[in-house]
Amino acid sequence: MPHLTNQLDHQRLGAYREGSYTGVKRDGTLRAMGLARCWEDIQGNPAGIKRPASSSPTWRTYDFGLGGLSFAVLGFAVGDYADFIVQTKHSMPLESELRFHIHYTVPSDSADDKFQFQVDAIAAGVDEDFAVPSDSPLTGEDTLDGDEARRHSLLELGSIDGANTSVSSLYLCRLTRIAATSDEYGSEIYVLFNDQHYLVDMLGSRTEYHKWTAKH
Repeated sequence: MPHLTNQLDHQRLGAYREGSYTGVKRDGTLRAMGLARCWEDIQGNPAGIKRPASSSPTWRTYDFGLGGLSFAVLGFAVGDYADFIVQTKHSMPLESELRFHIHYTVPSDSADDKFQFQVDAIAAGVDEDFAVPSDSPLTGEDTLDGDEARRHSLLELGSIDGANTSVSSLYLCRLTRIAATSDEYGSEIYVLFNDQHYLVDMLGSRTEYHKWTAKH
């Protein structure tokens, strides 16, 4: 049962013995633990993606089958790639999980065809050397059901865990459409948005450059 526990300079509200609670420090700072944490987005936009001189995705216009207005979408053929950068939020727990995914649509239906994307990454906290996380590369494959054209769909690509060793850690990432395991979808995949999910444990950081303790 939820309860309030006094612990020296802070109080703990929730199921403390089960490890799910919100801590309130004497100065009013909040910190969520366990199931008290909630999910949030680090949002990306294909308009900010850095495209190479070759093997580059192509900007298309697409009316989503509605007629009238057409909107810019980034079309990935097999082998196309583009780079993007993720900077972690101050509200993200240190050395925690960052889940990657893309939002997409397809220009034509093709039941049972497949497509696959990969994310390669290097990461570093502030004042640290870049390194390849042990979880990189990430891959995600989808099998089309024949009714995706015009639909807003989401493809999970996997997680990188533990690479954000400071607030404002950086991940330099490459998104590539790689060959499917079988039955390749023959058209481009229209990427609408790329973003990452993370758990929130605090409203921000205790100081401008340090998360919770003097060390971090």
